[in-house]
Amino acid sequence: MKENVTYPEHIGVSDVTTRSFELMRVESYMEGQPSIMFDEPKGFDIGNPPELQGQSRGWTPVHAQLAALSGCTSITIAVAARDLRFSYRGLRTKIRSLIDIRGFMADFDRQPEYCQLNYDLYLDTDHAQEQIQKLAEETDRRCPQLGLFRRARIPMILSWYREGDSEPAVVQHLFLPEGGATPEDVLIAAAQK
Repeated sequence: MKENVTYPEHIGVSDVTTRSFELMRVESYMEGQPSIMFDEPKGFDIGNPPELQGQSRGWTPVHAQLAALSGCTSITIAVAARDLRFSYRGLRTKIRSLIDIRGFMADFDRQPEYCQLNYDLYLDTDHAQEQIQKLAEETDRRCPQLGLFRRARIPMILSWYREGDSEPAVVQHLFLPEGGATPEDVLIAAAQK
């Protein structure tokens, strides 16, 4: 990493450092902010032998990545909503990732990968579906974290709800098979066999 380098004004720079401790504990730092601790769940079993001895004292890196996605999307929504004159009283999100971890568990023919992300966004708004669609499209276009997941071509379903509605106002399907079963559907079917 180059130190004391000047970048163009349009380049955002974020520096994070980490320190590793015993087997599964890693702490991340950003200047002037509290640290975040990463640690795999206690007794996370990767097969026979050995057993990883996480202590469940902190976030897993996967959870941190999902929190980063949600945080970045939420900030992008606020900016896009301002620019689109889209008013909302609140926003909450839920993300579920489905990850094939066999490669992590010593299957050397695989690399761990996200199979699918399900991302639900709940807006407390009175706007119609058409305006929510515009906000969803503009958020997708502007959000750096969504851009990372797009570039990685991770199958994703983003469901945009009006708070209190049982059905989404807008659903975005990214990198899913045309007209076929989603990766999640395939996993559920495989588990039922």
